Amino acid sequence: MIFLFRRFMPLLVLSTAALICYSCSRGIPEDAISIAVEAFPSAMDPRLGTDLASARLFALIHRGLFRINGRQEPEPDIARSCEQISPLEYVVTLREGLRFSDGRPLTSSDAVFTISSIMADGSRSPKKGELAVIRSVEAIDGWSFRIILRSPSAPLLTLLNFGILEEGTGFSGETSPPGLGPFRIAEVRRGRDIVLEANPFAERAPATQKLVLKVIEDPVLRALELKRGSVDVVVNDLPPDSVFSFEKKGFTVSRFPGTNYSYIGINCRKPPLDNPRVRKAIAMAIDRKSILKNIMRGYGREATGMLSPENWAYSNPGAVPFDPDGALQVIESEGVAMSGDGIRLRLSYKTSMNKISRFIAEAAGENLKHLGISLDIQSLEWGSFYSDVKQGNFDLFSLNWIGIKDPDAYRLRFDSAATPPFGFNRGGYSNPALDELLREGAAETDRDRRKDIYRRVQAILSEEVPYINLWWTDIVAVSSSRIAPFAIPPDGDFSFAAGLRLKTHS
Repeated sequence: MIFLFRRFMPLLVLSTAALICYSCSRGIPEDAISIAVEAFPSAMDPRLGTDLASARLFALIHRGLFRINGRQEPEPDIARSCEQISPLEYVVTLREGLRFSDGRPLTSSDAVFTISSIMADGSRSPKKGELAVIRSVEAIDGWSFRIILRSPSAPLLTLLNFGILEEGTGFSGETSPPGLGPFRIAEVRRGRDIVLEANPFAERAPATQKLVLKVIEDPVLRALELKRGSVDVVVNDLPPDSVFSFEKKGFTVSRFPGTNYSYIGINCRKPPLDNPRVRKAIAMAIDRKSILKNIMRGYGREATGMLSPENWAYSNPGAVPFDPDGALQVIESEGVAMSGDGIRLRLSYKTSMNKISRFIAEAAGENLKHLGISLDIQSLEWGSFYSDVKQGNFDLFSLNWIGIKDPDAYRLRFDSAATPPFGFNRGGYSNPALDELLREGAAETDRDRRKDIYRRVQAILSEEVPYINLWWTDIVAVSSSRIAPFAIPPDGDFSFAAGLRLKTHS
C-alpha cells in the first residue's frame, strides 16, 4: 500500500496558491453560517433527487408525513396520526395550522397530490417503484386522506417520509418548490452555492436566519476554505488525514460511528460479471481493511452488508475474506482466460471527482492486478457520473447509500423489477428466489418473521455479491470556533443544520 501514501501525501502539503486559483473563494456574511458540501444537488424537487447532495438540501427545506426516530422507526411529522383500518387501508390525519414557505396553508389535497404525482403514468420519479404498492389515495376532508394498498406493506410509513409539496406543483429538477421545512431558498448559483433563509412560516424556526451550502468539489480546497474562515462547518467531506490537523488548530472535531454504507456496484448483466462466483472473486481480491486503514484513516467500520449493526434487522453473514490467491483459483476455475497481452479482464470503474474516491479506485485496481484484471478508472464530474450510474453505463462504480432505515431498502435495490427509473437496481441483478423473499418481507408485518426473512436475504447477497461491501462511514464533523456545539444523527441527516447557531460572546 506504499503507493497510496505517495499519491495522497502531496494533497496534504498544498500551498495557499491553490486558493488563488479558486475563483469562488470569498468571505461569508457575519450573520450567515456556511457549510461546505462536495456537490450541487442533482435535482431540487424531493420527488426526483436521490443523491446525497439533494438529500441534504431536502432535509432543510421540506418535511414529510413521517420521520425516522433514533430507533429506526417511523413516527408522525406533519401527520398528526395514522390509523390502520385494515391490512390494506390507512387513514392519515395531518396536523392543522402548518404553512408552506410561501404562506399557503397545508391541506390533505397537497399530500394526496404529492403521492399521486409520484405514482402517475409518465412520472419520472425514482420513488415510483417504492409506491407501487399503493392502489389509490384520496382526500376524506381538509385534514385527512385515505390510502388503499394493493397488498400489505410493512415499510409503508417509512416510504412516506419524502417532502410534501403544494397541489399542482410541476416536476422540475431545476427549481425548488415551496416546502414546509425550517428554511426556504433565497438564492441559487448553480454549481457554486445555495443560500437559504429562515422560513417565516415554519412551525419551528431555525437557530440561524441564513445558511449557505457552498459547493467545493475538491476536498483539499474544502479544508483550506475552512482554515481561512470562509467556511464554518464540513461534515464527512474532508480528507481523513486533514482532520487531525484541524483538532490541533482549535477547531471542533466530532466523530462517532455512522450508518451510511459505502460500496462498489457491479454490472451484473455483463459477462463474466453476471457470474456470482466471478463477482465474489473480485471482492476477495480487494484488501478493504488496508484501504480503510490507509486511505480512510480508520474513519469507518468494515461493512458486511447494507444494514449497519444499529438496525433492528441487521444480520452478520460474515465479511467476504481478503484472499487474493483463493480469488485467483476461483476466477481461473470459472474459465475467465488470460489474453495474449497478459490481461484477463478489462473493466471500467466509474467514480466522482472526489480524490478519496479516486484513491480507493486506484487501490482496488492495484489489488485486482493479481487476478489479471485491469481497471480503466474514470473520475467524472458529478452530473455525468450519476447519469452513467442511473443508466447502467458502467462495469464497476463506487457510491454510498445514506439514510437506510427499513430493510425493505433491499427490495428497491436488488429486486429484479426495481430497475431505473423506478428503482435503484442499477446493476441489473436478478435472482427469482431473492425476489420472492424481498416481496414476502415487504408484506410481512410481524417484526420477528421479517427479521428472519432479511437474515436470509443478507446471506444470499453475501454469496452473490451484487455489491462489494466497503464500510459504514463514521460521521466526522469539523467546525470553526464561531459555531456553538451541535449533534448529528448517525446517518448524517442534514436536518441538524437547522440547529446550528453562532456562539454568543459576553
